[in-house]
Order: sequence, then structure tokens, then C-alpha cells
Amino acid sequence: MKMVCSDCRQSYEDSLLYSCPGCNGVLLVHYEKPREKWQDGTQQGIWKYHRLLPKVPSKQRMYLGEGETPLIRSVSLAKRLGIELYFKYEGSNPTGSYKDRIAAMGLSWALANGREACIGTTSGNAGAAVAAYAARAGIPYHLYVLEHMAETKLSQVLVHNALVRKVAGFGVSPQVGDLVFKRIFEAARLRDWEVMVTAFRYNPYAMEGVKTIAFELAEQMESVPTQVYTAAGGAGLFVGVWKGFDELFRFGSIPSKPKMIAVQSSGCSNIATAYEAGHEQPVSAPSTSQISGLQVPNPPDGKVALSVMLSGDGAALSVEDEEIWKVQQMLAEEEGIFCEPAGAASVAGMIKSLEGREGRRLERVVCIISGAGFKDSARLSEMVRGKRVPLLQAEELDL
Repeated sequence: MKMVCSDCRQSYEDSLLYSCPGCNGVLLVHYEKPREKWQDGTQQGIWKYHRLLPKVPSKQRMYLGEGETPLIRSVSLAKRLGIELYFKYEGSNPTGSYKDRIAAMGLSWALANGREACIGTTSGNAGAAVAAYAARAGIPYHLYVLEHMAETKLSQVLVHNALVRKVAGFGVSPQVGDLVFKRIFEAARLRDWEVMVTAFRYNPYAMEGVKTIAFELAEQMESVPTQVYTAAGGAGLFVGVWKGFDELFRFGSIPSKPKMIAVQSSGCSNIATAYEAGHEQPVSAPSTSQISGLQVPNPPDGKVALSVMLSGDGAALSVEDEEIWKVQQMLAEEEGIFCEPAGAASVAGMIKSLEGREGRRLERVVCIISGAGFKDSARLSEMVRGKRVPLLQAEELDL
């Protein structure tokens, strides 16, 4: 295992670096092909793939039931689009999102390296995940959150006794975001805390948990998907799933790689706008999106995501918030899948991308559903507004 800079390509043997010493670029963990099988059937969850994860002693590998999430075949939308379509449902993780994979890896890494606390930011899901695993690890979790964070998500963080502070303008202003991240890194460096911000830019070791989604897909599907759609706020999910498939392809474990498509809200389309213009850096602009988890005006992994796209392995597009909400409702009513709005973004993007295109029957598509619907109680109330449940007398029942 070594660290390789995604910008200057310099490699380092030091496994405690969090950014490139030469150019401050994003570091990615690089592995040689394992001598044994890349799966270890004696282990649970993400640890089934420990041979392709940062080294953590078995006694310090945290597990709350994360990973091994279901791959659900579409029964309605696939027929309408004329494709083979699957949903990778990450809402079944312990705290309801794919971020549990990151928290399990990151807190295990923190324990293995003697950290006594962790610090980070969240729009909701990362905070809930890290708070749960930090509670289990028995270490404090210092957390800075959006000023208008969804109340359900905030409650889920607080129930695990995290030390939370709201920051005015965070999640809207790129300048505020940059300052928050700077302060967090200063505190972590001075106190030797683990930075638990769910981005390769800030913790490449914890983020290795994301690629286990790709590993599971490789085992769950008879053949490699042609496309995989993910929502993109900070772009860590996109980069992580791509990295997993890229490693398996490099090791000869799969015959091809799927094309990765990042889907953003039009109100915060910094990566999609840059991709369409052929830029190597995300476009800086304030966020006007109302979708929790996609309100990231300064996406920390945006540059890495764009490098993947410009190499030919991926693409990006944006959809309106209203379309995401519409698809969230459709998934609940037609597919039986209740997900948070950000989880529906991948499907909304897929529909926009494929509708009206010829040759769709050859497509084998996976949409990553990133989180469960219970994450946003306000949105749930909106979804059922107008639905009425009548009260009947027993003798009035017409069966």
C-alpha cells in the first residue's frame, strides 16, 4: 500500500499522509494485486475486502452491520425505459446511508493510530454515521454543521452525544466552507485528532470504505453494469465507486469498467457545469439547492471527479430539485423504495440521460440510492400532504 497524488502523480510510502507534501493534491491509496483472493468470506461487511483496504488490526475493525446492502431490480421504471435497471439501496446501513461504510473504516483507522477524538463537518448523513461509530469507539466527536441542517438529521447526530456547532453560511458560501475546513484541519493537527470529513481530499483512508459498494456490485451482478449513476455533492461517492471498479479492472477481476455518471442539483451544479465546459476544476458558485447532501458549493473531491470524467471514465449532469422530488415520490409509489431526496438524484439523472435515446435495451444500469427516506421528516410530510385517511365505524366496512 502506498499513497499516490491525483495531481502530480508522486507516490509516497508513508501511510499517515493526508495530502500531497509536494503540491497539496488529493492522495489516493494505491494497492498491489493481492496474492490471495480479494474477498475474504470469513469477514463481515466491508471487512470482507480487508485485503484492499488500509491495514487495521482485526481487533480494531469496527462493525455495526454496515455493507452487504441489497441490489434491487426495478419492476416499473425499467419497463418504461426499456433497460435492465437495478437500485443499490444504501439506506439499509445502520444509520441509513452509505456514509456508514466511511465511518466504519475511518473510526477503525483512528483507533488503530491512537487518535483520542475526531472532528468534522456534515450536512447530515456523515454526522449521523460518524457519531454512531465514535460513540461505539468511545471517543469524542466534534462536529460543525449547516446553519439550516435538516432537523431529523441533526437529531440523529445528537442522539449519539456528538459535540455539535452550527455555522452561519456553511453550505451556501464557498468562502465560509473554505474557512471551516481550514479551522478543522488546524484543530486536528494541533490536537492529533482524526479528521472525519467524508472526502478523499480530507481523509483518503476513511473514504476507502466507499469503494466496497463497487466490490459488492461486482459480486452481486452476473456481468459488469454499463453505467453507474451516483448523486454528487462533494463527489466522494462518485470517486469512491469509480476507484473500486478501477482497482478490480486493473487486477483483472472484471473484464470492463462501467461508465460513472455524477448527478448534481441544478442549484449546485459546480462539477456538471465544469464538465460540460471541459474544465479541470469545479466552477465556484453559491448553492441555491434545497436538497440536503447536495448543497456543497466547494466540492472537495470535485477536481478528482473531473479528472475521472475527462479521462473518459465518467460524465456529469444536473437536474432540477423539483425533478428529484418527483422521482423520490415515484420510487416510493412504483418501486416500493423510500429514499431521501439525495438518494433519488441518481435516478432522476439516469432518466434525464436515457429517455428518448436509441439502443437503450442494451443498457445495464445501476443507480446508487445513497440514503433512507426517514432522514428528512419535512420531506416525508410534504410527500403525504393531501392524503386523507377516513375514520369509519366498524359496521361501515366494505370488504
